[in-house]
Amino acid sequence: MTNHHLTNEEHIHYEHQAIDLSSPVIELRNVSVAYQTTLALNNASLKVYKGEIIGICGPNGAGKTTLLKAILGLVKPYRGKILIYGEELQYGRNLFKSQHYRIGYVPQLQAIDRNFPALVEDVVMMGRYPRIGFFKRPTKEDWTKVHHALKLVGMFEMRKRPIGHLSSGQQQKVFIARALALEPEILLLDEPTSALDFKMTTSIMEILERLNHENDITIISIHHDLSLLKKHSSRIVCVNKEIIWTGPPNDPGLGKIIEKIYPMVRV
Repeated sequence: MTNHHLTNEEHIHYEHQAIDLSSPVIELRNVSVAYQTTLALNNASLKVYKGEIIGICGPNGAGKTTLLKAILGLVKPYRGKILIYGEELQYGRNLFKSQHYRIGYVPQLQAIDRNFPALVEDVVMMGRYPRIGFFKRPTKEDWTKVHHALKLVGMFEMRKRPIGHLSSGQQQKVFIARALALEPEILLLDEPTSALDFKMTTSIMEILERLNHENDITIISIHHDLSLLKKHSSRIVCVNKEIIWTGPPNDPGLGKIIEKIYPMVRV
């Protein structure tokens, strides 16, 4: 299959915003990941530039979540390397070095028991602990950061509510705020709108666009909804055990790739 790799001569635009192609904020060089004897990601190479909104697509089991976990340092490639802002990614005891503070992560939404006692603001504070230390008390500044993150996603007024009393969409906004409490420059999201209705999906995507435009956060997000990918991404990356294609959402080559990895689907 054909790879469409970006070069420094190309110019990516997302509405009014030009993307800085001077140096990648994330770079994967021939990265391969396996779980025991099962190959999850093979020889993946990708450059992500500051200011992009990357949409990742691919069938179930294609290695999309593994790709995000590799960037986070949660799984270690058996071959290849990953660079964050030009520095090779650190693992193990070095997991909370400063390069990891620059990346926030929102995993797939999981159901929360209604009786779970944690308040919304306490859940968001969990995102601050890598910075302040897990056995230290949050300062007034930390709470200011938490409340700012809640304001960014429109959940500040619900900060004293139990997280279990919120709707799924509201909980997802809280988890985005938890990632933002780390003050990241890059935000990774694994199917952030899965199982949400149209109204909440639209709200979540608008939040991500605003974070990108107004707060200069680079976004990498996995989606199964191909219409969301085309509408809300500056670039799309197709994964099927390897990175098989990458290009802008209006590229005519996208439809051909989608037909190959999603039979009977049209974009």
